[in-house]
Amino acid sequence: MFNFNALLARLKYIPRWSLMRQNVEEDLAQHTSDVALIAHTLCLLANRKFDRNVNCEKVAVAALYHDVSEILTGDMPTPVKYNNRDIMSAYKAIEAHAVNKLLETSDPDIKEDLRPYMTQESLTEYEKKLLKAADKICALTKCMEELQSGNKEFESAYKTTYQSLEEMDMDEVKYFMENMLGSFRLCLDELAKI
Repeated sequence: MFNFNALLARLKYIPRWSLMRQNVEEDLAQHTSDVALIAHTLCLLANRKFDRNVNCEKVAVAALYHDVSEILTGDMPTPVKYNNRDIMSAYKAIEAHAVNKLLETSDPDIKEDLRPYMTQESLTEYEKKLLKAADKICALTKCMEELQSGNKEFESAYKTTYQSLEEMDMDEVKYFMENMLGSFRLCLDELAKI
């Protein structure tokens, strides 16, 4: 019996933003879906508007797997994970070990097909940046959602995430933030008027 997909189904049990009070709880399955959708959009923008040659589908699939190690490790809060080089290095090793453990639970015939998506080794450096940008955009939209509901707990996270997206200096990200990000502040009635 191969437990891989049953383990992936547990993404919905991994909470995000564990050190912060949330008005709307978010789990890893929700986050993963959001990242894949945003990553796909960024890739389409990259190809159509900025004449790049990225593989949109490959990036979207890698986005679906980008946090699967957290099924075994849990979600380590960003301020802890990036506190210093030693912690970050140790956590990366733990994540790599978790990915290998998860791969051991898959059917051996597809294990090596899964690996490049789970490790992102199938992506070019620019595709990895697009995936990272999508991850950050999703963090930013979560902050916006919390702030809009009156939760000031997310003010600092919003500012640092927004700044890190600006520092990425990517055309696709700038375009998304100028033309699409504002829609995340609208209610359904406002969105449906389009």
